[in-house]
Amino acid sequence: MADRPWNPILVPSAEQWGLKNATRTGGQSFSGHEQLTRSPAARWAASLTIPCGTRETVLAMRAALALGRSQVWIVGPVEVSRAPWFVDPMTGGGISYGMGAVASAYDPAFETNPDTASALDFQIAVPAPINTATLTIQRNRGGLLQPGMMCSIAGRLHLITSLLTGDPGADVGDAKPGQIDIEVRPWTRADYPAATPVEFGRPVCRMRLASDDTGALHLQLSRAGSVSLDLIEAF
Repeated sequence: MADRPWNPILVPSAEQWGLKNATRTGGQSFSGHEQLTRSPAARWAASLTIPCGTRETVLAMRAALALGRSQVWIVGPVEVSRAPWFVDPMTGGGISYGMGAVASAYDPAFETNPDTASALDFQIAVPAPINTATLTIQRNRGGLLQPGMMCSIAGRLHLITSLLTGDPGADVGDAKPGQIDIEVRPWTRADYPAATPVEFGRPVCRMRLASDDTGALHLQLSRAGSVSLDLIEAF
């Protein structure tokens, strides 16, 4: 079954994204000591609460749940308030994709002008092999990177745990084009050649329902309700 993009009208009112099995242990000794090792091979899990208050959202949710665990969805966290957006030189505020869409509806020139366009341009700078937790990112357009930010590469979600080199322009608070070495979790799921896009504005991951029982749709007065979904990364 082909992967499907998540329906954009099913927007969560609450979400929780986290890595499961992020550590490994050999168990406790008789004295109670336990040695833990970080595992870069952790797997994403998510819990979403999605309001279904309209006819369209109820129907869309029914259709999604009916496909069960076998369906892989391209879905990700809502990172609008945390993404490294390009900073408007006039206002000093970040230009999100949503702001760019609204502005271009009035005047398409907003999205072609390099000072006001919302586009981000981050890429893999050095070929990254499978099962590596360190990446070299080339920023051509965008804001400063920080630990905790999420990004996606070829449909796989990653979280920056640390910057291994300084971010060009961070000392003056003004992002400059250049390369940044970062550490991520989980490690890479495939080989990525140089120039592979890295998406920070709308990061996504290949996810599926954690079980066939998740996501019961309870409608109050048979009209509206909310759904709690548990998702797990798909391989």
